Amino acid sequence: MNLKNLLKRNKSEGKSKNEKKKKKEILGEPGFTAPFGYLEDDGYLITGKKSMISIFDTLFQYGTNNPADIGWTNIVLPKANLKDVDIHLVQRQRGMSKEEEEKVFSKYFADNADVLQKDDTKDARSRNKNNDRLRDIKVSSSLAGQEETIVDTDMLLILKGKDAESIEQGLVDIKESYKDRAVKGIMFFRKTGEQLSVLKNLFEKPKTNPWHNSDMISVSASRLFLPSSGFSDNDGEDVGVDINSIIPNQHSRLNLSDVKNAVIFSGGSTVNATFADDFYSKPISVTNGGSVMATVLLGKAFWLGDRKKGIPGKRTHHIILNDFNYRLDDSLYFDMSKEAINPLEVQGTPETVHRDFLANLDKVVNIMMLLLKTKDVHEIDQYEVNLHDLLYSWYVEGANGNGIYTKNPTENPALAQRVLASEYHDKYPTLRSFLPVLQNNVIAKSLDGDRPKELAETLYKRMNNLFTEYQDIFDRPTTLPDVYKANERNIYYDIAKVTSDEKVKGAMLLNVLAYVVNRALEGEVIIIHGLDSVQITPSMLDDYKKIMDRKNIGKVVVFEDTENEEANPDTFSKFIGGIKEQDFVCIGSLTDKDVDRIKWFDNLPITARRQLLSTTVSDGIYYLRRNRDRLSSVIRTNVRL
Repeated sequence: MNLKNLLKRNKSEGKSKNEKKKKKEILGEPGFTAPFGYLEDDGYLITGKKSMISIFDTLFQYGTNNPADIGWTNIVLPKANLKDVDIHLVQRQRGMSKEEEEKVFSKYFADNADVLQKDDTKDARSRNKNNDRLRDIKVSSSLAGQEETIVDTDMLLILKGKDAESIEQGLVDIKESYKDRAVKGIMFFRKTGEQLSVLKNLFEKPKTNPWHNSDMISVSASRLFLPSSGFSDNDGEDVGVDINSIIPNQHSRLNLSDVKNAVIFSGGSTVNATFADDFYSKPISVTNGGSVMATVLLGKAFWLGDRKKGIPGKRTHHIILNDFNYRLDDSLYFDMSKEAINPLEVQGTPETVHRDFLANLDKVVNIMMLLLKTKDVHEIDQYEVNLHDLLYSWYVEGANGNGIYTKNPTENPALAQRVLASEYHDKYPTLRSFLPVLQNNVIAKSLDGDRPKELAETLYKRMNNLFTEYQDIFDRPTTLPDVYKANERNIYYDIAKVTSDEKVKGAMLLNVLAYVVNRALEGEVIIIHGLDSVQITPSMLDDYKKIMDRKNIGKVVVFEDTENEEANPDTFSKFIGGIKEQDFVCIGSLTDKDVDRIKWFDNLPITARRQLLSTTVSDGIYYLRRNRDRLSSVIRTNVRL
């Protein structure tokens, strides 16, 4: 019920009762007089038929919430569902008068600090409380020197029930809820004899007395039920300051350990960061801001988990396509210019072998088409069909002499399963062993005329040159380990070290991603750093998305470029999903072209979009949004690496 309506209802009911002829005086329940609705020395107020309220002063025992996170007063809100009683919590704050403030600054701070310093009590508990009070006075004195003002605060609890018994039971249930959550220090005092007066003055200034809080403005702001920053998670990662906060210097803290899917678009924005090995260092501007945010906000959260929420740490696979070099602890790093994953090896399971074989067949064809780098649409179609047919026949009839697959996997499961990767990587054929098939294809196509023969020759020569140029990558047995150790929680596959050629990196991405999605265990996470630094067709990722969905593998995709028409959240929306489908979104600087061309940004709040358009890439400003509780903030970053 709207609190102002309580007053209106009380007045209107009084009028109607005076206007009507009273048949008899109704005594009501003990302690109540129904015609008036209120008795001055009672602790309840009748507001209607079978409806009454009781108002309590809410106090906090000194020291029980000191120190505490911003928004700590949310502990007052009971977590359990309460029967037969509604709760209203009213919090009032008002700046102290200038005269009273001057008295506090000039006299109270010094006098009380002097008394506390001279107190020689031997009781350990009292001594500790005195030390806490002395520390608080020193903090307040310091803030006063920064021109901060004093704010008076009080809080009221209003319980509404059908009768006195329901209100009293509600109070018991609230206290029991605190007990269950180990919440301490909250005290309720009934406003006996003042119920109507308090209700009438509910929206006036707070009541000031020695029992209520008076704090410096930045401290009193921490008592707000809903801090203006969207994020103040317990055990959260501090990522910077909320630039829209009415609270000075309010930090945003996020715990994203329960996130599964996320997209980060930096737009080329840097991130302001300090480094853990230099506690006193000043923030510096760090490039590859999207990967920095992915690591600080998500990589750390996935790695550490959240014990309080019962969320265990999980292994995260980082596929590096940009120049991001920072690595978390408990990591295993692969420089893919020195390692190899045999593209012909089929990663999968006996139960899904045919589906896995077809997906790998498409992958190998896509890899070779990317390496061909042809732009002729007619040639692309011919090459693609030709390669697919030749490769399929080779797997069935020619690989390792007699073939390693079968045309009838359902009838011959044992034969079909030979195609699956095993620990005997050196026994598996490599792409160079496929070259004789391409060479024989030249002879076969010569019978079809000059043009088919010419295309077949071009295909053979280009593949031969590519397999020679990238022999260490595509013509070696798989070198990555078959089993990861328990403490190897962050696995890095660095493709950026291989080449700057975006199509070759794209081919490498397909090969590594096929390996990772099949090797990753259920519930693990894959972070792709810099998807927009490769040239691939988005549909090339379809098979991997299906596997990730089937195995409940988390997916975090980082885009670093601005105004990239070919690779952005829009063009890859089938793989990553829409902005509303993400558990978490992080967006940096935007340009007018980004907003016009990338419809993915249409769902951004107007204020956030305007702010991101007005920032430069060196400002380190990002918009963050979490879907679970629909919280969002625009922050000026200051992360710790």
